[in-house]
Amino acid sequence: MDPTLLMLFGTLFVMLAIGVPVGFAIGGATMLSLFFCTDQSLIIAGQYNYSGIFSFTVMAIPFFMLAGTAMSTGGIARRIVDFVSSLVGFITGGLGAITILACMFFGALCGSGMATTAADHRTGRDQSSGAAIGGMMIPQMKEKGYNLPYAATLVCFGGTVGPIIPPSLSFVLYGATTKVPVPTLFLAGILPGILMGAGFLVTNYVMCRTMGQDLAIRTTATKVSVAEVMKTRGRLVWRTFREGFWALLSPVIILGGIYSGMFTPTEAACISVVYSLFVSVFIYKELDAKGVYKTFLEASIINGVTSFLLGYSTVFSTFMTFERVPQAISEFLMTVTDSPMVLLLIINAILLVVGCFLDTVPAIIVMAPMLLPTITHFGISPVHFGVIMAVNLAFGLCTPPYGCNLFVGAAVAKIGMESMFKYIIPFFLVSLVVLAIITYVPGISLFFIN
Repeated sequence: MDPTLLMLFGTLFVMLAIGVPVGFAIGGATMLSLFFCTDQSLIIAGQYNYSGIFSFTVMAIPFFMLAGTAMSTGGIARRIVDFVSSLVGFITGGLGAITILACMFFGALCGSGMATTAADHRTGRDQSSGAAIGGMMIPQMKEKGYNLPYAATLVCFGGTVGPIIPPSLSFVLYGATTKVPVPTLFLAGILPGILMGAGFLVTNYVMCRTMGQDLAIRTTATKVSVAEVMKTRGRLVWRTFREGFWALLSPVIILGGIYSGMFTPTEAACISVVYSLFVSVFIYKELDAKGVYKTFLEASIINGVTSFLLGYSTVFSTFMTFERVPQAISEFLMTVTDSPMVLLLIINAILLVVGCFLDTVPAIIVMAPMLLPTITHFGISPVHFGVIMAVNLAFGLCTPPYGCNLFVGAAVAKIGMESMFKYIIPFFLVSLVVLAIITYVPGISLFFIN
């Protein structure tokens, strides 16, 4: 192995192993390799760090984060949960289904798994299953008699759907890195996101029936007719829809504006901020001046960590391009197989492992340029590959040893993470099935594009 690459990856893995935050590990490994193994000036690290975040497309990230933070504290997330509860709260595993559907709705509102909760300020990891949805639903599931480790696991996997349902920050990053149009990636993520959510809904139903928890309420042997129950349910749906109308209107404005060509994804993110703050402050009146300040402060902290990761991930990726790593990987994979199906299987395995150790931001910035030459050589659509990469890395958030969603789910539920492992297995197996379908049926991702 090339001494420079040995220095780069060896230093990176050592830093990660001893607990150095991801951004510092990536930046430190790159700087040390530049200094000791090349004749390049260290000033290029600063130049590419700056260029990595100096992008109109990347500007969408902090604005979507701010919008999501406002939505989670201004009553929008709660009204989404109330509306979804009125739709499916009466079925077996109703609260679990509410959790998954709420994550899907909220992902379509704020564009980020990070905003579905909050990023860990020490690592910047995307923890997409905590305060906004998990913080509301786990206590309710506990009160309903759910097994707490199961409830936490369900919230963790439900939170992986948000980064796929458009608008998605994973697709913004991938588009900025590979120059694939972001609106096209948003369209490609619609059906895969729905497929992921449907898979988890079925899993939740089967698990709840198996464990005998949150079973459907029967109306037989009562004096209340099914028609009366449906009428009551209809009134509840209408009431929660009316109360949550302004919250549910947000994705119509954001996605409708993008796909109609009225504004770009970055402009949509800005509009999302203005809209969410206006609704939270003036319509729902759950966000006062102090709350607005805290919202901006929290979003600023999260964005600071994310920008640091993004900048140094760009330096890391550029350094590997200097060392011709993408070409070496492409040549190696072409000697291993000449089958696109086998290639995708290998890449899926690589990305699942990477997702266990790296956050979505550095993983996309680093891995996309490395793998794209190979993908294009085999005639695979870069748009389809973007969906595959985003889904892989989303599932990586829920896999040990460093699946950060697991840490957040355990923290919210106040349980040991090891108690969740037996429930992780069925959800992870379903995730693999969904990933295989998305990988080998490209029409799912390209349905709205072709």
